[in-house]
Amino acid sequence: MARLLRDQGFTATGRAQLVTESGVSNGSLYHHFPGGMEEVAEAALEASGREVADALSEALDGAPNAGEGVVRFLDIVQGASIGEQWAGCPVAPTALESPIISPRLRAVAARCFHQWEALIAERLRADGWPEDSLSTTASAALALIEGALLLARVSGQLSHLAHAKHAALALLAAPLRARRRQAHEPEGLVSDGRLLGETPEGA
Repeated sequence: MARLLRDQGFTATGRAQLVTESGVSNGSLYHHFPGGMEEVAEAALEASGREVADALSEALDGAPNAGEGVVRFLDIVQGASIGEQWAGCPVAPTALESPIISPRLRAVAARCFHQWEALIAERLRADGWPEDSLSTTASAALALIEGALLLARVSGQLSHLAHAKHAALALLAAPLRARRRQAHEPEGLVSDGRLLGETPEGA
């Protein structure tokens, strides 16, 4: 079910197709999922969300900073799709439909996105980002990832992922640059090397 939702979304996925491709019977399906297709889809989205969260967490934890972590995550996603039709985000197709067709699926998709954003925010915190910037920066980073995955899937051009990697490094490097600059400036100096309160020559 997770693969069908990734490839074609909820509306295009029928019970007959699910039964055929999974090899389970109608009786078994409704025994385990009495809520029908919507309950199956909810469970599948939750499973996909956890898989993405695990991959994102591994990429962020193993990187020197959040920007490099996003790059590593996009590398993982890209590597998993070599030789196949570009799959993109496993949650996005259903998430885009859900506000119209199912509040229940909309809620589970929102939880997936929130979990991914929280992982990015936590890594930004570890990198020394100010608390008041964590939410907005993590949201922008996730939007960058999801946008790149959508563009790559629609166009079939993986160059969108390369562009997203460069953008992520730029977006998420600001506190690192600030700390490096401060580390090389003696106390009492401003960024151009003048003493605090000193008037620039010729002013």
